[in-house]
Amino acid sequence: MRGSPIKLVVAAGLAAALLTACTSSPQAGSSSPGGPTASSETSTGKPAVPPGSAVTRSVTSAPSVTVPPVTVPPVSGQITAPTPLTTASSSTSVPSSTRSTASSNTPSTSSTTTSSKASSSAPPPVVVQPVSFTASPKLGSDGLSPRTPITLQAAHGTLADVVLTNAEGHSVKGALNAARTSWTLGEPLGYGGTYTLAGDAVGSNGKKVKISGSYGTTNPDGVIGASIFPSNGKTVGIAAPIMISLDSDIDDTVGRQNIEKAITITTVPKTAGSFAWIRHDNGWGLDWRPQSYWKPGTKVTVTANLYGVDYGNNIYGEKDLTSTFTIGRSEITKADIKSHRLKVYRDGKLLFDFPTSYGLESDPGRVTRGGTYIVMRKEYLHLMSNPKYHYFNFKAYYAVRISNNGTFIHANDGTADVQGKQNLTHGCANLTTKNAKAFYDQTMYGDPVEVTNSSIPMSESDGDVYDWSIPWDKWQTMSALSKSYAG
Repeated sequence: MRGSPIKLVVAAGLAAALLTACTSSPQAGSSSPGGPTASSETSTGKPAVPPGSAVTRSVTSAPSVTVPPVTVPPVSGQITAPTPLTTASSSTSVPSSTRSTASSNTPSTSSTTTSSKASSSAPPPVVVQPVSFTASPKLGSDGLSPRTPITLQAAHGTLADVVLTNAEGHSVKGALNAARTSWTLGEPLGYGGTYTLAGDAVGSNGKKVKISGSYGTTNPDGVIGASIFPSNGKTVGIAAPIMISLDSDIDDTVGRQNIEKAITITTVPKTAGSFAWIRHDNGWGLDWRPQSYWKPGTKVTVTANLYGVDYGNNIYGEKDLTSTFTIGRSEITKADIKSHRLKVYRDGKLLFDFPTSYGLESDPGRVTRGGTYIVMRKEYLHLMSNPKYHYFNFKAYYAVRISNNGTFIHANDGTADVQGKQNLTHGCANLTTKNAKAFYDQTMYGDPVEVTNSSIPMSESDGDVYDWSIPWDKWQTMSALSKSYAG
C-alpha cells in the first residue's frame, strides 16, 4: 500500500530527527543534560542528506518539526537505524562513564574478589625445624664420678642407635624413653676410664645429625671399703643401731655428707631416726638409730650405694652394700646399782629378777658406768685380765659383753655371797652360774641394758657402742647434714 508523498516525507524526517537525537554526543558547553535541540543539519550547517537526493528535497520543502530532547539510558553494543535512513556511521559510542560502570559489574571483577578470599584462607607453609641434641654433661667432660648421670636429649626429632662403649669396646647399659627423645645411662662407670658415645639425632624429615664424643672418669688416689651391721638376715634386739663401718677415717665434711646421701634406710613400719658420726674402737663410723627403741617386728633395709661416691681428698667408695634384718621381741634389762638387782623385762613383763654385784663405787676405775648399753656379743668362756688390778686369764663363763671397755654380765660364784647386797666387782655385773646361764641363753644382740644410779655416766671412752647414752637432740646434730653439725 502506498502512502501519500507528504506522509512519507514527514515520516522520514521524524525518523532522521529521532536518530540524530539518539546518536549525537552532547556539545561542550551545552546547558541541557540531553544535548541541543534536534536539527536536520549537521554541525557544519550542511544538509544531512547529499544534494540531489529526492528525500533531501522533500525534507527541505516540508514543514519543520521540533523533536523534544531524548535522554538515552546507558547502552552497550550498537544501535541500528532503519536501513534506508542509515548515515555514514551507524556505531554509537558509549560514554566513558558508562563504560566504567558497565565494566565494574563484569564477571571478571567478581572472579578477582573470589580469588582474593580463597588465597587469604590458604594454610601457611609448613616450616620443618632442624633436629638437634644436647648432652649432659657436655661431650668431652673429664674427671667425672662414675655415678655421674649422663643423658642425651633430642629437639625436633628423635634419637637412634645411641651406644656408650668403654675402652675395650664393651657397651654400657643405657635406655631410650618411649618417645625416643631422650637417652639415659643405666649403670655406673668404672674408675679412670674413657667412654665413647655415638648415635644419631633424626629429624622429622629424615635428616640425621651424628652424635659423637667421649667422657672420662676420675682416677682416685684411694678406694675405701665399708661394712654394715646388723648384717643381712639377722634378727636383733630393739636397741640395735645400724653401724656403717669404713676402712679409713673420713674427716672431710662434704665427703661425710656425700656418704649420708648415698645411704637409704627403709623401715616397715616407718620409723623416725637419724645418722650420727661417732667414734668406735676402730675409728670414725656412721651410725643410725631410731629416736626411741625399735618396734618389735620392724623390717629394716639398708641400701648403701657407696661405689663412686666422693669421700673427699680424692678418696672414693669401693662398692655398694645392702643389708636387710628384722627387729625381734622386746627385751629390756634394767641394772640398778643401788638395789644390787638385775631385772629382765620381756614384752613389758618381768622375766627375771637376779641379785647382782656391780663395780666397787669407792674406786672410780671399778665403777660400773651408768647409761644405756646394748648386748654386743655372747661368749661361753671369756678369759679376763687386768694387770692394774693384778688378775690374769680369769675364767668368766656365760659372758655377755655389753661394752668393749671390758664390761660384761657373767657368772662368778666367788661373789655369790655378796650378790644382791654389795658392789665389789671391777665393773662387771656378777651373777651365779645358774642365773648367768639363764640370762645368756635368751638374750640377743641389740637388747638394751639400762644401768642406773651410778656415780659415773658412760661416755665415748667407756665402750664401742654408746649411741643410746647420747640425748636425741644432740644425736641429731651429729649428722653431717645437720645445720648444727660441728664435725
